[in-house]
Parts: sequence; structure tokens; C-alpha cells
Amino acid sequence: MTYFGPASTDPRPDAPSALRAERVLFVHAHPDDETIATGGTIAALVDAGAQVTIVTCTRGELGEVMPDDLARLRGDEAALAAHREVEIAEAMRDLGVRDHRFLGDPEARTAGLPARVYRDSGMVWRSDGVAGPTPDLHGAAFCAAEFGEIVSDLQAVVESVRPTAVVSYDEDGGYHHPDHVRANRAAVRVARLAEVPFFAIVAGAEQATGAEAEALAADDTVRTVDVRPSTARRLAALRRYRTQVEVVDLPEGRAGVRYPHGAVHPVGTTESFRFVPQPDPRAAGPAGASEFADMSTSGRVATTVLALVAGAVFGALGTVAHQGTVTVAGSPLWSGLVLSLVMAAALLAGMRLLFGSRVVAVATALGLLGAAALLSQPGAGGSALVPANGPGYAWTFGPLLIAMVVIAWPTLPPRGGGSEGGPADASSAGPSAVRPGSQPTAR
Repeated sequence: MTYFGPASTDPRPDAPSALRAERVLFVHAHPDDETIATGGTIAALVDAGAQVTIVTCTRGELGEVMPDDLARLRGDEAALAAHREVEIAEAMRDLGVRDHRFLGDPEARTAGLPARVYRDSGMVWRSDGVAGPTPDLHGAAFCAAEFGEIVSDLQAVVESVRPTAVVSYDEDGGYHHPDHVRANRAAVRVARLAEVPFFAIVAGAEQATGAEAEALAADDTVRTVDVRPSTARRLAALRRYRTQVEVVDLPEGRAGVRYPHGAVHPVGTTESFRFVPQPDPRAAGPAGASEFADMSTSGRVATTVLALVAGAVFGALGTVAHQGTVTVAGSPLWSGLVLSLVMAAALLAGMRLLFGSRVVAVATALGLLGAAALLSQPGAGGSALVPANGPGYAWTFGPLLIAMVVIAWPTLPPRGGGSEGGPADASSAGPSAVRPGSQPTAR
């Protein structure tokens, strides 16, 4: 059997079985997330002979430190990061994982770029009881990095291991931790680019009851893995993370995990994952998500300025060229006007579609209209690039009307479609997340 869909054909002649062709890439935010949320499935895949790669996006420098004998790590981000590197290395050995990478390290970095560290972004508890971003985000934080850089680094891993499936959090990261949410967005993006299926962790699936449990059981896009055979290894891996969690004994011989906020949860016996058809970050992300929204503040500023400049260049070219004509059968045709208007429409619509943001479209329109207005002013000798004739009036008002339509055009939701290698009937929508009783993991 395979866990995340049919394994692709392995071209290596020495591949001992089709199972070994299943290559699963797990993308997690901090050390310990992989064991808490997916440790049993990771162990099962390893036991089945599959190739498992774990990418951890940060070192969890801002995580809480539970035991007093490690109090020296509290407030020392560099020391805690180094300690958590050791913790996850030991946990990987317990689970049998041989390929673990920190995003930004040489083996998980865009070719030609120097290695970098994506810092833990931290979180605060909002009034509605879920995690949210910190008001003082560090410049090197995972959530402050350019989204394109994160995706490019993750793509380097994809190109290296050629996964048959990518696994990460659902669209809200399980409990809205900013690093979890961004890990989801990046994982979904690289899955779409690589055209491999994406599976989202279904948080709280084991605790689901009633209608929610029935919906999960009936949903063919949800795959549930029995992780009881790996309980001992998972507990060993969890015990490595002494800074973040404590393994405790529960009634009836069960084991539980105590988290920094005091809650204790039983170690699960199953782990569930939902296939997301046609992985697309705009479909998977929260409302209003876009390429532009994924950027850091500096990236958004730079993009807006470049859009303004691009609009000005196209506005200048159109103003100069709009009076051009060609003669066909003795009649002049305003080819320059047509070309200028088509260029303006293509630029405005392209910017809106590419970045998924009205802000970029507005900046482009301001540059275009501003350049056209500036160049339409009469010169010292009374000459004008935009004379009072038909093409002149069309160029004066045409780009404005095009810009109004492009900016006002509603953002349409993506259409459902094929399965991209997932279950045959995966186009039917399953529950986006089931998390009754689910709690945030340690950081």
C-alpha cells in the first residue's frame, strides 16, 4: 500500500519495490511540530520503505522553555536555537528519518544564494483565543521574509527529492500560528508548481464526534493512518523535546503530552490528512490572500514603486505612439491608438492578475495616467503630443476607463477541477478542517 496516493514509477533499476518510489515531503514550522502532528505517519512511511524528507522552517528560537533545569535557555535565543537543533536531530533518529533539513541551510536553499536562517516569528494570543502575529516582528523572521524567497528555497528541496506528495498544515496552520500559516502557503505553492498532490493535516480528527466524525469517515479525500505501531518511537521522539513538552502517564496505561500552557492531551492512535485538489495558495489561503499580500513590507513598497514606474513607461510610449497610422487601401488606420490602448489594457490586467492586488493595479494606473497627462501638455511652441482629434480624445479617456474596469473587476474564486494525482473523486469538497478539542502544539 501507499499512504499518499499511487507511487510514481521509480526509474532506478535497483529500486526494490514500488513502495520505495513513494517520496513524501513534510513541511513544518518549528522543531517538535513534525513529531506532535505527523510523527506516527512519518514512522509508518519509513517502515514501509518510503523516502521521507522533513523540512523545518525555523529553529523555534522564541519557544517557551518548560523545565527549570534548562532555565539558562530562557531569553537566550541563540542558545535555545542550538539546543533545539540537537533535540530535533535526536527525534529524527528515533523516528528513523535520514533526511532532515532546515529551510535556508545549503541543502534547502536556492542555488547560488548564501545560506540563511529563518527566525521564529513568535506569536501572541488574541482576544478570540487563537494565535496571531507579534506586533514587533523581527526583520529576519520567517513571516518577514519575502514569500518568493521562501518558495524558491523550498523548491530547491523539491527538485532534490522529487516528492510524490507534499504534507503540511491546513490553511489556518491548525491554530493560526503565523509560522504555521506561512508554511502552509509555501508548501501549497511548491506542490502546485511541482504538480504533485498536497495533503493538509486534519487537526483534531481523532477527537471528532457526531456529525463531524461521520463527515470525516465519509470523505474520500481524507486519509487516516493507524499510528499505534509506532507509539514507542513517537514517545521516545517526544521525550527529546524537553524544552517544549513533557510526556506524562494517563489512566488506563495511556501516555499524554503536557504543553507549556498546561494542557495535557493523549498521544493519538491515528493521524489524518485531507487531500487538497488543485493546490493553489489563493484558494487555500484566507480571504483576500494574494501574491502581493504574501510579500514583506519592503517587498510591497518595492512592487508598488515598480508598478508606478512601469505604468509611467507605458503611458509615455502610448502618448508618443497613439497618433501613428498605417494606410490600407488608401485609407489611414489609427494603428498607433489601437496598439497603445491594447498595451495599456494588457499592462493593467496583467498586474492585477499577477499580483492579485488592486493596490498594484492602482499604482500602475497612476503611473500610466500621470505620464500621459504630463506629456499631453502643450510645449513651449504650442505643439502637443495629444492633439484635439479623435485619437487624442480616445487616448485621453480610454486608459482611464480601462483602469476603472480593471480595478473594479471582482476577484473571482478559482474553479474546482482535476485531482493532480490525488484520489479520483477528490474534486468533491471535504471538511476544510476538523479540530474539536484540538490544541496548539509547542513551538
